[in-house]
Amino acid sequence: MVELRRITLGADISYIFFSAVIAITVAVISYQLWTGANTRPKPFLEEGFAGPVNGTSNLTCGDKSLEATKLYDMFLNKKSSTEVGADDLLELQNLLGKFCCLKQDLLAPGSLVNATKNSPYITSQDIEQVSETVARCFSKTIPKRDIDIIVDKWAKRGDMLVRRLCTSYNLGADENKQARSLLSGVLADVTDILMTVCLKGPVTIAGEDGPRMVNGLEPASLLNLGSYKGYY
Repeated sequence: MVELRRITLGADISYIFFSAVIAITVAVISYQLWTGANTRPKPFLEEGFAGPVNGTSNLTCGDKSLEATKLYDMFLNKKSSTEVGADDLLELQNLLGKFCCLKQDLLAPGSLVNATKNSPYITSQDIEQVSETVARCFSKTIPKRDIDIIVDKWAKRGDMLVRRLCTSYNLGADENKQARSLLSGVLADVTDILMTVCLKGPVTIAGEDGPRMVNGLEPASLLNLGSYKGYY
């Protein structure tokens, strides 16, 4: 009878042990599935070495460009004489903040898309989302032609906004010239950084070397054929 009790007790302990292991495993898997289902982004609690996005400037990332801050401050405390002045100033604030955050991301040591990730896409300003431009720059997959097109649209929109703001806020000829000079300086700084960071170094796509500009592929069977000069 004593030996039978020992066998029964050992079986009970094994059953309890395996039940506990299964319960813990199920709990861990359930917790992972529950936390993984929450896809809402969490705010960064630390800025790291890239610097704060919202600093002491009135512009987003404005601490990175003194010229951009000076340009925005030229209109900040003035009263607009037109209905579109306030809206134009808000758009200029967004555009200048975009330049500053672009500069911050490209010059940061971590090579991360951080400051520009929340920059809005505006059709009148952007060819593509500015955070996408930064990501392509880090992977060295953006050609010079794309950079020229992107900067050209920024320059045209920025120049139009500054000219309209100078009229709306009744700036004189000297202030008008100063404002356009400051905008040119900001654009030249951003362009120089883009050309330096984006176009130097090997192109890597998924860890492998790749082309900077994707070209068309001509099959080998067509290489010896002459050009077609007939009618379609």
